[in-house]
Amino acid sequence: MPDLSKTPAGGRGSWGRALGADLAVVLLFALLGRLSHAEGNLLAGTLTTAAPFALGLLAGWVTGPCVGLLSGRQAHTVRFGAWVLGWTMAGGILLRGLLGEGLAPAFLLVALGFLAAGLIGRRWLLGRLR
Repeated sequence: MPDLSKTPAGGRGSWGRALGADLAVVLLFALLGRLSHAEGNLLAGTLTTAAPFALGLLAGWVTGPCVGLLSGRQAHTVRFGAWVLGWTMAGGILLRGLLGEGLAPAFLLVALGFLAAGLIGRRWLLGRLR
């Protein structure tokens, strides 16, 4: 099993920072969406919107090692970002559908664009800056 506490990409515990940043992207997506529509309780609405996507994201992080994608440094790669984006969107769509939440095409396109920018684009940009 790889030692995830040390990574060449960012020092001790940088995979934890990558996971935290990914979760922050999902929460920011939900928060901005709730603010733009001014619907109901902001905190509860944000968490309700974010939860399916966050669970999908976590599934991507959990399954990453099964396909050789989480050896510390890889948590910061565009490839890993694409992996977790796929899981995040799949989880968000599946769970929202099961819960009877909206799956309007416009919502899904905005979700895909925002989450791709945050999960893949962030990794690409940071890789260029290194």
